[in-house]
Amino acid sequence: MKSKKLFLLFSLILFCLSGYFLFIRAESSKTLLHFVQISDIHLQHNYANDAVRLLGSSEKLLKDAVNEINEIKDLDFVLGTGDLVDVPERKLVKKFIEITKSIKYPFYVLLGNHDVSVGGGLGKYGFIRNFYKLKNATSFTNKKPYYSFSPNNKFTFICLDGTTDAVVTPHGQIQDPEQFEWLKGQLEANKDKYVIIALHFPLIEPYKSQTHFFLEPDRTKLLDLINSYKNVLGVFTGHYHAARLTKIKNKIHNSCPAVVQYPNAFREVIITQDDPKHISFNFKWHSVNGEELRNKSKNSSDSWRLTAGNKEDQEQIIRLRVY
Repeated sequence: MKSKKLFLLFSLILFCLSGYFLFIRAESSKTLLHFVQISDIHLQHNYANDAVRLLGSSEKLLKDAVNEINEIKDLDFVLGTGDLVDVPERKLVKKFIEITKSIKYPFYVLLGNHDVSVGGGLGKYGFIRNFYKLKNATSFTNKKPYYSFSPNNKFTFICLDGTTDAVVTPHGQIQDPEQFEWLKGQLEANKDKYVIIALHFPLIEPYKSQTHFFLEPDRTKLLDLINSYKNVLGVFTGHYHAARLTKIKNKIHNSCPAVVQYPNAFREVIITQDDPKHISFNFKWHSVNGEELRNKSKNSSDSWRLTAGNKEDQEQIIRLRVY
């Protein structure tokens, strides 16, 4: 009888301890940040043609994406990593703003090469003026094409400008040399936070391209500076319309898929702290509504094999060591 009581007592203690450790683990894995990244929308007029890029359906795709984003609960913000419009016309920029103002979360955007006109038109500063003049503006609030924001006291996002208005080109570069000095200052000022770099142009190519890569020596200079800071957790990009997730030197290089081209998707990102020395990024996949449209883009070219990526490029949990 005594041994039975001891067994029951021991079982009760084990049960309580297991519940306690589950509670501690749940507490230590609480969400630090929850956001959506959307890229390469290429908003165009409805009379444009649908092919590999579904330009004629780009408005529908954007509206569908906005509706899907609004169905996700408890987002901290939405990040748009460039090529918001297909051509930098004032009418298209205003339509983009009109559609996306219904996003119920703060929306931050940055420049892609399609957003910048060359030899007239809006130009960089004409484009960003449409955003920083908005009531309750979030983007380009320093009136420059690069800026930073801190969604909470643990994270800072540094949004860089890799475009040029000197020549028509899909290559990434740093046109303004002052941006490097500004970036250095931002990295130094945020050494006590986790930092994520947002940039339209990947610094690590998701696939080899002769037309889209980031020009040297700017690419190496940026990578060396970013890699010298252990608190920089990743570089979030678009441009190639390709889904890739790569971990290099304890940093995530995240190439986001395009809304306008197959696989017509965006990412949901949930960042959690697993323990004092590790942090996890949970990348979740969201296809934009319309299987028929996605198939039209897919069947228009074999390039879908490059843009879709594999299963791990679409959804994956990546764990990083923090210092």
